[in-house]
Amino acid sequence: LFYRQDDVRTKMFAANLDQVLILIAAEPEFSSSQLSRALIAAEEQHITPIIALNKSDLTEPFARAWNWLAPYRHMGYDVLPLSLADAAAGRAALSERLAGKTTLVLGPSGAGKSTLINCLIPGALVQTGVLSQALSSGKHTTTSTTWYWVDAAKTTALIDSPGFQEFGLNHIDPAQLAAYMPDLKPHVSNCKFYNCSHLHEPGCGVIAAVNSDDKPDSISVNRYQIYSDLYAELKQMRRY
Repeated sequence: LFYRQDDVRTKMFAANLDQVLILIAAEPEFSSSQLSRALIAAEEQHITPIIALNKSDLTEPFARAWNWLAPYRHMGYDVLPLSLADAAAGRAALSERLAGKTTLVLGPSGAGKSTLINCLIPGALVQTGVLSQALSSGKHTTTSTTWYWVDAAKTTALIDSPGFQEFGLNHIDPAQLAAYMPDLKPHVSNCKFYNCSHLHEPGCGVIAAVNSDDKPDSISVNRYQIYSDLYAELKQMRRY
């Protein structure tokens, strides 16, 4: 199950998935928090995530974004370079990963989700949006979750969804959050206290690994900040 949330409620918007394709782009700049939310939700549901970085034709922005994703490749995530400007190349790069599976296509507006659907399923006639340069974000062109069969035999399916600005994690226990972050999880066993929150306790193995030069599997400051923010958010939700 995947959930969407707002200030009032949390609701399910996709179920019975084999994998999730998280589509982000070199431009507009993507949110590391949104990406982490999607990966945590996938980990919690034991769903295989694939990160696809679109717009490899934009040389400099793509190089910066690809370098920024290095920690995610180190964590073992499948990170795919992609250029949907070349439809043939896009189909070839994705066909093996998508074949025979039900895949949710998830990502922020402007990343190219509708273009991806048009690329893989020419008959779908999904509306594509024009990037809003003023806001450095995409216009919302997908307003509902839609199932598409990729092949005539109906063995491969794509589920297109709206942008994930309000991706839901409220169902996750904050005490379990670190277990769904592959860069934090190995260090939890080094904590002095079994109920360590990894925020302030002495002898915390997670805190000790943050940006530690002497550890090849150190935790980046950015990822630890994401953990801290999400922990506080989930803890706050438990009070209501």
